[in-house]
Amino acid sequence: MFSTASRLVAIAENVAVRFASGSLTLTGTLLFDPRTSSLVLDTQDGEPEETLTVNLAVYGLFPETAGEILVKDWSEGEGTAQSLIDAGVAEFENEHFLGPFSSRAVRLRLIKKREMWHNP
Repeated sequence: MFSTASRLVAIAENVAVRFASGSLTLTGTLLFDPRTSSLVLDTQDGEPEETLTVNLAVYGLFPETAGEILVKDWSEGEGTAQSLIDAGVAEFENEHFLGPFSSRAVRLRLIKKREMWHNP
């Protein structure tokens, strides 16, 4: 179980998220923690939840506004950001290329369906 479960708010259900260039798709409930800008996919299959966001503080990148997230879009995370956009739960803000391999990270803004978070 995700260690900060009490902070997580369900923002969308039955969302299909693609990983590894579409070779794996998991479907579940998206949970968002507005205090940490963490987005988690809970597949409710007894397995640990999948954290969809990434901490890029080492590169000086942080979510800039409430509801903004940073998503890894390389390796097993490739395709994750686009699947959130395709599901209608996020909008593209920007992309960043990081590290020695210019790995791609995507800055997304979650689309509010109702009052899901507030400015911390």
